[in-house]
Amino acid sequence: MIDYLTYYFELAIALCGFDGSDDYVLFGWFAVSLAGLVVVYAFYEGVCRTLWPGETDPSHIKYQILDETEVDFPGAN
Repeated sequence: MIDYLTYYFELAIALCGFDGSDDYVLFGWFAVSLAGLVVVYAFYEGVCRTLWPGETDPSHIKYQILDETEVDFPGAN
């Protein structure tokens, strides 16, 4: 299992432009790890903001959109 993870991690490093021939292997690991953390955090925030938006202001635009009253648009027949 570790061999598979190492393979895919090294593949991700190579796709980021670090081929490992230079002495920048540690920087490649850092770059891929940082990118992975950013992606995981973005998904976490996306799920949290979708499920629990936390907006309670009654003048928020969502209440105007979700209001069931009809709106007369200028120029509409």
